[in-house]
Amino acid sequence: MGLRRFDNKVVLITGAATGIGRATALRLAAEGATLILADRNLAGAQAACAEATERFGVRADAIAYDAADTASARDMVDTAIALHGCLDSLINNAGIYRRDHFARQTGDEWALVFRLNLESVFHVVQQALPTLIASRGNVVSTASTAGVDGIAYAAAYAASKAGIIAMTKSLATEYAPKGVRFNAICPGRVRTEIGTGLLPIDDQDPAISVRPSKLLGKIETGEPEDIAGAFAYLASDDASYVSGSVLVVDGAQTVG
Repeated sequence: MGLRRFDNKVVLITGAATGIGRATALRLAAEGATLILADRNLAGAQAACAEATERFGVRADAIAYDAADTASARDMVDTAIALHGCLDSLINNAGIYRRDHFARQTGDEWALVFRLNLESVFHVVQQALPTLIASRGNVVSTASTAGVDGIAYAAAYAASKAGIIAMTKSLATEYAPKGVRFNAICPGRVRTEIGTGLLPIDDQDPAISVRPSKLLGKIETGEPEDIAGAFAYLASDDASYVSGSVLVVDGAQTVG
């Protein structure tokens, strides 16, 4: 029998319809989690719920969630709590990736990236805090290696992910006395819908924009499942003494 670290645990995952969010949902379902999967793509979230239930026998509910809408964040959290009366883990994964030459980026584009990637996390965490304090739960947020080292052609994205890292460390300190843990994961280049469908940029220099894995025996791009295990660890009681951590999962893309 495999690990069952999430038996009797309720986990809310945003951005759960595809990519890392969906892979994490299925990983946690395999370990017994009761899931609430939230996404603007409601049909995708419902499909992920159906797969989790069919394969692992867990309860999984889908909620429509628009990360750009403050009211949607409040409604999502309130609905999740109403379903089960509690929340043990919150995984913030919703977000967007935009890239272009910095000189061509507009203020509206910059604001959109921050609204979806950073401000949405603020609203969701703030709404969920009372129930997380009651359960002595935890929050794991998707940052990025771009938030640590920067990345060419995606300054807004990198800055928003750096904000998640700073928020994570700040909240880990502030809420440690109340028993709530905050951690972040920094994936490197991963094969997901958010990045693979982007069109090439004019005059893009691959030498500064592509960072392949250096890990022997691995392909140059990670898979969502490579990241899901890190989420499962940090959201579980195995990480009960881990808070304020920023875990890089990138196949050594950003070292050396």
